Amino acid sequence: MKDPSVARLLFFLINLHLSVSLGQRQVYIVHIGYQSAGRTLVEIEDDHFSYLTSVKNSEEEAKASLLYSYKNIINGFSALLTPDEAEKLS
Repeated sequence: MKDPSVARLLFFLINLHLSVSLGQRQVYIVHIGYQSAGRTLVEIEDDHFSYLTSVKNSEEEAKASLLYSYKNIINGFSALLTPDEAEKLS
C-alpha cells in the first residue's frame, strides 16, 4: 500500500512546477454558447482561433495556447490565458 502523503507531495510538486513554468497563465474555459445549426466544425474552430488571436500577440501564440475546442453540445474552447487576456475575452 502506498503512502498517501507521498502522493499528495507529488501532486503538489507537479502543480508547483506547472505554475512556475506557465507563469501567470492558467487554463480557462471560454463558453461562447450552444452549437450553431448549419455551421461546420472547421468554421467553429476558426472562430475560436479568431477569439484567441484578438488577445494574443501573434497567430503562433494563439495557436499554441488553444488546448481544446468544444464543438458538439456547446460552443467554446479551453486555452492558456493570462488573467488580463481572460478579462478581455469576457
